[in-house]
Amino acid sequence: MKKTIRLLFTGHRLVGGIIALFFLMWFLTGLVLIYHPYPRLSEARLNEMKESLPDSLPAPREIEERAGGEIRHLSLRQFQGQTQVSVATDDTAFVYPSGTPPPILPVTYKFAEAEALRWIDAPIRRVDTLNEREQWILYSRYDRAMPIYKFYFDDPERHELFISGKTGEAQQLTNRNERIWAWLGAIPHKFYLPFIRKHLDRWETSITIGGTLCLLAALSGLALGLYLCVGTYRKQGRIANPYRKFAWRWHYALGLVFGLFLITWGMSGVFAMRRVPQWLVNSDGKYFFPETKLWGKRLLPSSSYALDYRLLKKEYPLLKEVEWTRFASLPAYRIIEGNVERWIDASAAGEIRPLSLPSSLILEAVKKIHGEGIPIRIDLLKEYDDYYLSYKHSYPLPVYRVTVDDAIRSRYYVDPHTGDIHYLNRNKMVRRWLFNAFHYLNVKFLIDRPALWTLCVWTLCLGGAAVCATGACLCVRRIGRIVRKQTRR
Repeated sequence: MKKTIRLLFTGHRLVGGIIALFFLMWFLTGLVLIYHPYPRLSEARLNEMKESLPDSLPAPREIEERAGGEIRHLSLRQFQGQTQVSVATDDTAFVYPSGTPPPILPVTYKFAEAEALRWIDAPIRRVDTLNEREQWILYSRYDRAMPIYKFYFDDPERHELFISGKTGEAQQLTNRNERIWAWLGAIPHKFYLPFIRKHLDRWETSITIGGTLCLLAALSGLALGLYLCVGTYRKQGRIANPYRKFAWRWHYALGLVFGLFLITWGMSGVFAMRRVPQWLVNSDGKYFFPETKLWGKRLLPSSSYALDYRLLKKEYPLLKEVEWTRFASLPAYRIIEGNVERWIDASAAGEIRPLSLPSSLILEAVKKIHGEGIPIRIDLLKEYDDYYLSYKHSYPLPVYRVTVDDAIRSRYYVDPHTGDIHYLNRNKMVRRWLFNAFHYLNVKFLIDRPALWTLCVWTLCLGGAAVCATGACLCVRRIGRIVRKQTRR
């Protein structure tokens, strides 16, 4: 037993010493991240800057004849002063300008520069041409937009705007304040450094290794703390701190108080980028659920779209985009109006009404996936439950909750106004507890009480940071003693 304890002490000092400063960084940057996320160009701002469609739009029959086949995808937008129709059939995909055209205008640097000045009303200091991802464009989706022009503006906020040289569309926008907060929060917390984040496997592995070391340090620390606590109680007949030196006393005391939280947070780090193994919680390999599986991939026949889309321009003068879509047997349009994305029911001629999916349609679509023989329940959820909740209250309500009594406990949360689906099964439910609940305190009791959630987050993060700070202090002192001994020899 004593040998095991000595090994545990040695392991804790070694792993804890290495990871203490890293763990401390995670706690402090996590607090910053709550209030200052990584810079992101919002959909609302992107929509706001899109061009509005003209009053004169091509007739549906004209579009159908131009397609020359069964249409799988159809959308319409205004770009570079042209009304552009995007069509995909079984054989081909193309974009053409409506009316008597010139051809589709190419995206040039001159256009990108004019677009940049439309976004930010300030002189341009410098322009870089990027052919690979950098600090503020780290996601793989930016590869498809290369080359990207990076415009530096000479304004008080020091804006930097990224515009694709391929599509002419803005990709990212940051200002000096956002960049500073990102360096203090999101970048170190999420390992958002180009040499790590650009390589997905390397990034995921780095976070998993960091979380695993944190978990080992926390487990060994709590085990040792409880061992010392029991030993002291047996010797003195009371619970007492066995240490006299300041740093040792506080590291021991704080470790006992916050040790369990450190363990759960380390565990959440392990599962931040990893799924729960199938051998542990089986879900038959079903993890991602494509929405087209429920709603259908192809568009419905053109005759199903009884509402002439051109009427939308009269109802919504700031109409900017129209996309034909479907929700099972219900035809619909996805539109952008002003800076807002909307979904319109297209089943009734001459009547413009927002999309509202009936429960019967959702239930019928789910039954087609799971079959008639499996019990399925559907109810309207008007407040968050244990598996559908967000600490930022960003998930929409009300939604339909569809519970399937199958082997993997499939569950669907469907927004009746957008058709968006939040899919869970037993494996994803377990991960929700191991990551979301432990990492963000995403627990319904706390989410329903924002002030209490904030108090818990600050208390636990500062408490965990104090444990790590005292641990780092002890590690530095130990290294100092070792160095002094070596220099005396």
